[in-house]
Amino acid sequence: MTDTLSPATVRSRQRRTAGLRVFGALALALILACSKPPSAEAPSAEPAFPGPILVIDLDTLRADHLGCYGYDRPTSLHIDQLASEAYRFEWAYGQAPDTAPSHSSTFTSLYPSVHGVNYNGARLPDAVTTMAEVFSSAGYLTAAFVDGGFMIPEFNLNQGFQHYAVSDWGGFYQFGQEAIDWITEHADKKFFLWIHSYDVHADYYAPEPFRSYFTDGITPTPGFEPTVRELEVIRRSHFGPEPLQLNAEDLAFTKARYDGGIRYADYWVGRILDQIRQLGLDRTATIILLSDHGEEFQEHGSVQHDRLYTTVTRIPLLIRPPGGTDGKVIDTVVQALDLMPTLLDGAGIEPPTGLQGRSLMPLLRGKALRDLPAISESPYFGHRRAVALGEYRFLAARGNDRRELFRFRQDPLEQIELSATHPDVADNLYSLLESWQDVVDRRSAGPAEMPNLDDETVEGLKALGYLD
Repeated sequence: MTDTLSPATVRSRQRRTAGLRVFGALALALILACSKPPSAEAPSAEPAFPGPILVIDLDTLRADHLGCYGYDRPTSLHIDQLASEAYRFEWAYGQAPDTAPSHSSTFTSLYPSVHGVNYNGARLPDAVTTMAEVFSSAGYLTAAFVDGGFMIPEFNLNQGFQHYAVSDWGGFYQFGQEAIDWITEHADKKFFLWIHSYDVHADYYAPEPFRSYFTDGITPTPGFEPTVRELEVIRRSHFGPEPLQLNAEDLAFTKARYDGGIRYADYWVGRILDQIRQLGLDRTATIILLSDHGEEFQEHGSVQHDRLYTTVTRIPLLIRPPGGTDGKVIDTVVQALDLMPTLLDGAGIEPPTGLQGRSLMPLLRGKALRDLPAISESPYFGHRRAVALGEYRFLAARGNDRRELFRFRQDPLEQIELSATHPDVADNLYSLLESWQDVVDRRSAGPAEMPNLDDETVEGLKALGYLD
């Protein structure tokens, strides 16, 4: 039997579908506009960020495992204090679920399909302009302390940094004091400093007492450790017909160890911020805290980070201006690739042409910005794409018909799938993704460049689970 809809219901659905199409067309027009230089407003006569700029980048950090984002464990005392003096972006999305593509997008304000680093192992092309290059050309002293892996110079993310110190995956224990000493030595300079740490990343093996900080009362399987090797067995099983999962106690132990890593990274954030205050740089410096991606704990069956769900692609983003602010929370959906145009705008520096992010300075100045799609992509699982726009977040692949639709604000773990009950929304967001794909394909840098890696580097990347 075929259901017959009333004329009023038909008209209502037609209006809703038409409205969504118009909304999607407007969003796509704005994407195309953002292919041009972001010019939300003219640079201010007095830059909002006139002094040094410090970015603290905690790899693999989920936003919702921080107290300032509502987490119930005390993982982030110093980060929470920073958030109380910063603009906190509630819904910031990274452009990829992996270190190299996500960082490449943050450094260049380009989508992975455009800059060419679609997956871990690809090299950022020399022709792409990074924000460090722009700051260096503007007279800033540029420096970075990074934690190995896909941040090593072989992958070319060092473009524009005059000083680029690479640790041996030793985290803050290896380079934290060195970074603090660098800040102290150059406190009288206008610098752009990027500090990157893998301390939150698996193996989740922070120094004690942090490693065991949240494990009391949890009894994992005897001998179980949440190492990359153990978790990779589970992650890779989800590419096949017999996916595996951690049992409840082992999963709880894994999350507790992950949270211990956050507590350890937070300890070092506190040390850095203490030194900033002692030097008086808190009055002149702009401080940003963010991540490249989060981590999955079986919310969608798997572990680690190869999917595009909000658990992986939603990132923390805090921007503390000189002197601080009153801890304002910004609910507008934004992207990691908005950081470059925002910092350049705040510093009064003309951006390169062709950036795909937009300056968020109007939001920091209390003005509104139009809703724009936040898009993430991955070459895996059929070339998956995800878009957040308005109240919905939609995931779809190029290579198959699987679609997923969520109300991400109401359902931040994306557990209630809505594509069957809201097909018009899913159709319009799918059309938006396809139109976006046409745009980025036309701007693509071409086949990914591959670096030459020595045996020691290959073994290190294998230890992080990044290479077979």
